[in-house]
Amino acid sequence: MKFMSRIVVLFSALIILCVSNNVVLAADYTANTKQPILTAALERLEAMNNRKVLNVIQGQNSTGKPIKIMFRDMAAMGYGTCEAVTAKTTDGRLVILVSSNYKTAPVEAIACLIAHESVHHENTKTYEEEVRAWTTEVQTWISFTEVNPSLKASDSKLVKRLNYLSKLYTKDGNQNTSIASLIANQPAYASLKRS
Repeated sequence: MKFMSRIVVLFSALIILCVSNNVVLAADYTANTKQPILTAALERLEAMNNRKVLNVIQGQNSTGKPIKIMFRDMAAMGYGTCEAVTAKTTDGRLVILVSSNYKTAPVEAIACLIAHESVHHENTKTYEEEVRAWTTEVQTWISFTEVNPSLKASDSKLVKRLNYLSKLYTKDGNQNTSIASLIANQPAYASLKRS
């Protein structure tokens, strides 16, 4: 009987150890955001194993510090109809501002905006950086919709935009030719330097 009770104790200890290890392995995004929707978006990126974006967000960026992410009224902040922007704060930190219009969008679509904005940590303000950002965004969306095709059916304005970009990208054989052309023809990007 003592043998069986030792096995039960050992088995229980193993279960507790496994559960506690899972807690330790779960990422902590409190340095990035306190908003549950944005935390959920980061968790979706984690579930897709998008380490490149998450590493940038968590501090492997030009500042060496975690990037704050928050919803904001873009028009009130002088960013017009932008979906999201990456800005530098007065203390030299980076912040990603996501349009508050997208609070009800699927978290996967919000995650795509975060992926896009993560590219701007380089802050080169070049056409090439913008093309990389849009390409990262659309590749992230394609990954999400391959796992969950029903995401494409959302009525969200953001999802409609991502679906359009996805069609352009796949039509070009998973190249960013049409996306690059789209960026080149937008007045908002006319002043971007070209490398």
